[in-house]
Amino acid sequence: MWGRRRTATLGTAAVLLAAALSAAGQERSQVVVTSGTPAPRAYVVAHSGRVQVLDTSDGRAVGSVNTGAWTTGAAVGPGGDRVYVVNGWAGVVTAVDPVAGKVVGRIETRAQLAQAVLRPDGKRLYVTGSGAVAVIDPASFRLVAAIKAGGQPQGLAITPDGRRLYVANAQDGTVSVLDTATASPKTAIDVPGMPQQVAISADGTAVYVSSLDVGEGEGTVSMIDPRTDEVRWSKPVGKGAGSIAVTPDGRRVYVALKRRVAVLDTTTRTTRTLRLKAKTLAIAPGDRRVFLSAGNTATVLDSRDNKVLDTFQLSGLDDDGHGFAATAIAFEPADED
Repeated sequence: MWGRRRTATLGTAAVLLAAALSAAGQERSQVVVTSGTPAPRAYVVAHSGRVQVLDTSDGRAVGSVNTGAWTTGAAVGPGGDRVYVVNGWAGVVTAVDPVAGKVVGRIETRAQLAQAVLRPDGKRLYVTGSGAVAVIDPASFRLVAAIKAGGQPQGLAITPDGRRLYVANAQDGTVSVLDTATASPKTAIDVPGMPQQVAISADGTAVYVSSLDVGEGEGTVSMIDPRTDEVRWSKPVGKGAGSIAVTPDGRRVYVALKRRVAVLDTTTRTTRTLRLKAKTLAIAPGDRRVFLSAGNTATVLDSRDNKVLDTFQLSGLDDDGHGFAATAIAFEPADED
């Protein structure tokens, strides 16, 4: 299936991961949230496997590469030299060089995967699967560990200091807190509904989790205090709560709903609903732009007033015959300077 492209060798860690992961349900879109200087490029990953690199100033396509299998998530390395794509249903993590437009490595885990996040220093990549988080060394592009999580882990986010991972476990109704230094679980936090995605404020003082309602009610956003790992509050935001992102100043949280986008004011805890659709959304590091993707368009909002700044056309980027459908919008991590 992969031709002559390099496939990473499975070692003891891969065996551990395969034992820890079991079959999962359909994954939802990932949201990648970082902080720092404005991102010049957005990496839009299509469901079919194609990575499209866009200039965020005008929406021009400046790079493209096809990973060859359905995607569920992605993360971008420092400087944009590498994009790590989760081909979730195939159980594969693919490394691509977006400049050269080619695949440069693959890791086969033999387990269904979900989403990914990169540690702020770029030295570890974390990928969720059923029941565990795979730990990958990007330098050697090898699987080095697996950390036990909850049932059907989906979205995940890492604290700005890189010390802890927060993982949404949809099946359990919990958020796992994992220690990155020891590659071990610390605790599990009960949250309402079926947790889907996680976003952490740029200052590391708040963890936000989106959840689907298990009945006919509204989805919620819960705020976890990372100092105590307790839920401080939960608020209804609307049906279908999934992709989530927080502005760099921490004042607003954006959530993709079934047919709308919710904007939650974190100070007043009130919600405004925008008449926009988004399968996945993300916030460019260090600036106030919010990127929404639905179908063959990407809409750019100004988070100060929610006015539309631009609309990028993505039609023709996906060649699987079903039209363009993004599963992730990712940005390069902020500079550590």
